[in-house]
Amino acid sequence: MKKIDFKKLQKKIKTGELEKDLKKTAENLFEKGKVIYKEIKEGIKSGEPKKNYIITLVVIVVAGLILARTIGTIHNVLFAREAKKQAELELIGEAVPVKVYKIKKMAFKDTLPAMGTIKGFKEIGLKFETSGILESFNFEEGERIQEGDIIANLNQKDALLKLKYAELELNKNQRLFDAGGIDKIKLEQTKLEYESAKSDFEKTNIYAIADGILGSRDIDVGTYINANENVKIGTFIEIGNVYAEFDIIERDAPKLKLGQKTEIYVDAFPTESFTGTIDSISPIIEGKTRTQNIKIELKNKEFNLKPGMFTRTLIATYENDSALIIPTSAFKKKENEYFVYVVHPIEPDEKERKKKGEKEPVLEQGAVEVRKIKIAYLTQDAAEISEGLEEGELIIVDVFQEFSDKDRVEITEVQETIF
Repeated sequence: MKKIDFKKLQKKIKTGELEKDLKKTAENLFEKGKVIYKEIKEGIKSGEPKKNYIITLVVIVVAGLILARTIGTIHNVLFAREAKKQAELELIGEAVPVKVYKIKKMAFKDTLPAMGTIKGFKEIGLKFETSGILESFNFEEGERIQEGDIIANLNQKDALLKLKYAELELNKNQRLFDAGGIDKIKLEQTKLEYESAKSDFEKTNIYAIADGILGSRDIDVGTYINANENVKIGTFIEIGNVYAEFDIIERDAPKLKLGQKTEIYVDAFPTESFTGTIDSISPIIEGKTRTQNIKIELKNKEFNLKPGMFTRTLIATYENDSALIIPTSAFKKKENEYFVYVVHPIEPDEKERKKKGEKEPVLEQGAVEVRKIKIAYLTQDAAEISEGLEEGELIIVDVFQEFSDKDRVEITEVQETIF
């Protein structure tokens, strides 16, 4: 039995073609029935009616009745379907154009940008322990210094005289002690006086405790230094290692922890980056600025990084090689719950396809599903989803209105990237 094409039949009903076909069929049946009836009538007159003619006439009448009833039933069913579909469309409303994002897993890394300053690993104020006139500064600002070098010294004339006198006394008393002329207590006293004079002499020099540079010179040569006033003559900076120092706003403080990797950039070396780790995090949020100070330790074997350089950093606060990511414009929050609008594509209507024609593409339509989600990690631009969505699903982005389940939408654009 040949399968009935209901769509084609429905189209014929709407356009009136079916009515014309039925009328033509009925006319043919009527004409054929008239012929057979005439033959039967003539046969009766001649006394020889043909039995097969009578049967054919009966079949034609019955077929006509069945055909009329069948067409009526089909007509009712098709128009009932159309009425139901129209009622559903009226209930749903007109399709709303939307952009959607196709969900997929990707490598996700969140970084916290910050700006700060390079500082020496140790920055030591240079001060003399004894008073005197500053006689010499042996290095210029920024000049490299080796461990043990004398950075600056006071006038040593008096200290040197005292040291030489103490040395002569020690040598004399040592000979007397050897000859039995004095006791051991007297010799020990002389040794202490010599060590004291030697210490006073060394206090007229400032020695470098490590490799570094002279950061600043604050006092000119010839100035009298009063040790009681705690005068700083300059700054020594150890730069074999350095710190990049930053202030982070209070909102980002929970993202930081010791040992996090960072990438440091300075304007002096625009094509290079310097890798470091967070070495210290201040336990205090500054009252006025509401910021938290952090220090990032960096190796500086080539001494390329100079204290005072302006620097930018990217702190890696979160990483996941296979994360389900959606844009933040795709979800809404109600109370303490998050939800998205998932779009299930549906086939476009055949009438709409015909109306659009080949020149203008038919927009894909879909039905909305409101679905709850759980967020594992949230940034300003994206969110990692831990529960509620699957890879490959479509969700509405740039959500400016609320949708309900089964709302009809037209997909104007499918995005596959966020960044």
